[in-house]
Amino acid sequence: MSALPDQSFFSKARWIQFIKFGIVGGSGVFVNMGFLWLFTELFGFYYIVSAVLAIFLAMINNFIWNDIWTWRGRGAAGRKAFFIRFVKFCLVASLAGYVGNLGVLWILTHFFNLYYLISNLFGIAVATLLNYFLNDIWTFRQVPKLTDSS
Repeated sequence: MSALPDQSFFSKARWIQFIKFGIVGGSGVFVNMGFLWLFTELFGFYYIVSAVLAIFLAMINNFIWNDIWTWRGRGAAGRKAFFIRFVKFCLVASLAGYVGNLGVLWILTHFFNLYYLISNLFGIAVATLLNYFLNDIWTFRQVPKLTDSS
């Protein structure tokens, strides 16, 4: 017999987890926006190059906090398991961040002349749900724990 908590979309546990993910994501927005501005305005990088670097730094920030807080207790212990989760998280966040976020950033800035920092916020919003659900079902997949029925 396996013991899994109720993880339906509208369960209390799922909403609490999504709120935690949102709080972590909020810290990632500050990391992303801060480094995007820093690399573009102070270092003079092209905004797309700055965005690639900023997304990666936010990815590292978000993985660490999601691993120790949002999905605490999921996944195996140890360095190898941690590294595997990190790689999975980066793959998911790359899909959401580099395709969703970067795509929206470029389209809104290049074609609609929206200020790049505003465009970036729209890109982050687009990537959020995809990032959450893929990480929940793949990176931090809930493993059933066997219970002793005797």
